[in-house]
Amino acid sequence: MATDTPLGLLELFSDFLDDNATLTETVASSATQDVMTLHGGWMRQTLAGDDGDATLIAGERAFEIDEGGTTSFEVRLKTSDSSKSAIFVGFTDNNAESGGVVYENEDGTINSVATDLVGFLLEGEQDETWNGVGTQNDTNNTAQALTGSTDAADATIQTLRMELNANDSGTARYYVDGALESTKTSWFRSSIVYAPCVSSDDRGTAYTTDIDYIYTSSGRS
Repeated sequence: MATDTPLGLLELFSDFLDDNATLTETVASSATQDVMTLHGGWMRQTLAGDDGDATLIAGERAFEIDEGGTTSFEVRLKTSDSSKSAIFVGFTDNNAESGGVVYENEDGTINSVATDLVGFLLEGEQDETWNGVGTQNDTNNTAQALTGSTDAADATIQTLRMELNANDSGTARYYVDGALESTKTSWFRSSIVYAPCVSSDDRGTAYTTDIDYIYTSSGRS
């Protein structure tokens, strides 16, 4: 019987066992990123501490929330120095930003390189609490501090998860280590085609971001 109903999920799961062949890598200055020799296949982003390094690893631009219904995004990671880390985790409209930076808030000045994004930000020099952030057509939302969650800490694994849908002009639910910390509406443009990503930026002190996996799933349209 003929059918035009799509089967299965649109899904990306990378645990770096294939040298991240399905992902796009971007580095700036002397930054590096590569698969670690570690059980499970982790990816390490290394920032040298010269205040000019950045790294970005991303999937394809293939996830449009108003086409796929509720979209799940999850990353498990840790940083070696949480008070010096600048890490963005989430969705961006460009999977290969030339400077390796998607979104940052250095010294209180927001730099949203992507035109559209939604995700988590750690700006450790200011506060080791994760924030929910979003940018819509180059207009930045007021960041939401996820104050009920456990702060980032050195060499401590955390799981960051978003559930996104198109309701109420873009609804994002933020989870840290399995607990729902915030629900934001009018938070992102659901008509944009996004790429899942992790980006780390330099803050004058060397550190590493270690990523266990990147996972994204959405319904097919």
